[in-house]
Amino acid sequence: MSLESLDRFSALEQLQDVRRRLEALTRSLAGAWVPNADIIEEEDHFRLLVDLPGVRPEDLELKEEGTTLTLGGVRHPIVGTYNLQERPSGHFQRSFDFGQRIQLGTAQASLKGGVLEVIVKKAMD
Repeated sequence: MSLESLDRFSALEQLQDVRRRLEALTRSLAGAWVPNADIIEEEDHFRLLVDLPGVRPEDLELKEEGTTLTLGGVRHPIVGTYNLQERPSGHFQRSFDFGQRIQLGTAQASLKGGVLEVIVKKAMD
């Protein structure tokens, strides 16, 4: 392994450490964790993809309002003695603003492979 490769590896490790610390700080300040998400705009609807591994469908709640969809839920911790614990648990809430009105009551959600997919129709004003 070259010195340049080691420098890149070291830099990557440092960035990952900073990310873990920032996430821990965010959790301690907010009392929750923040799942990663993507919003994809399609012709007549939006597709929201949220990483929620370990979250059960019955532990999720969606609320549509105006241009915003709010997602809340909980990931329950696994009981045991941890040698390493990086995966957050507990309650979370996150709001997504689509930038335009959405049709209330049209959200369709499915949870597969730890990814929540929500399709919500655009409002036809």
